[in-house]
Amino acid sequence: MSSGQASPFCDSVSCGRATLPWLSSMFMLIVLLALAGAAQAVVRIAVLAPGDDSLPYSLNQVLPPVLWAARRWPGFSVVYRDTQCSSTVGPLAAMDLKSSVDVFLGPICPYVLAPVARYAAVWDLPLLTPGGQNDNFDTKDPQYRLLTRMNGSYSQIGLIFVRVLSNFNWKIVALVLHNFEDQSLGHSNCYFTMGAVYRSLGRSQVHKVFDETNEVDYIELVKEIASQARGHSRNINLAQLFKLDGNAS
Repeated sequence: MSSGQASPFCDSVSCGRATLPWLSSMFMLIVLLALAGAAQAVVRIAVLAPGDDSLPYSLNQVLPPVLWAARRWPGFSVVYRDTQCSSTVGPLAAMDLKSSVDVFLGPICPYVLAPVARYAAVWDLPLLTPGGQNDNFDTKDPQYRLLTRMNGSYSQIGLIFVRVLSNFNWKIVALVLHNFEDQSLGHSNCYFTMGAVYRSLGRSQVHKVFDETNEVDYIELVKEIASQARGHSRNINLAQLFKLDGNAS
């Protein structure tokens, strides 16, 4: 698809429904504009995102600003694929495009991003994404050396959590998190977020997993996890955690 063609997903830029995806996409375009200016050549962009509008970074939200920028400034061509948030469909789409593009915008879904980011390093193609916050992507070399995450990492949340605990001198902690019972759905974003917190706390904290898509007695859940946490023999060693952090003031 050339930069002058309209998107079947959206009649105008105004159809985007969420501010953050637009801002992330526009920031990525700024980076690409700098690249185009330096290379003095056409930059071939592949947008890889899910078509499902219930997801925060769907094609309807990410693609319009990319197409708008490509029409406004010369030197860009844009193609796109619906990854369906599938670890099969997404990588196959990337393989189909790898010889005809210069940069990937996306994928976003973690189970699509992981293989495509690894392949992109082999293909020497940069990949920019608003996804990939789970700390599995923190180690860049060698697998994710060309991956740029626009929204940072959940591991930073873990470090913030440690500092909050230290500030209030809280040493008894329990983690309660949502994850899907249906394993075909993979892990939830809550699982990835709290996983980073769990690792920041030394992997020793009491934790309880529930599936919010099912009926849950939250009062009993909180009572159970509170009792387990208070009876847990190992409290948090904040001094040790700050030593591991290495950045404490």
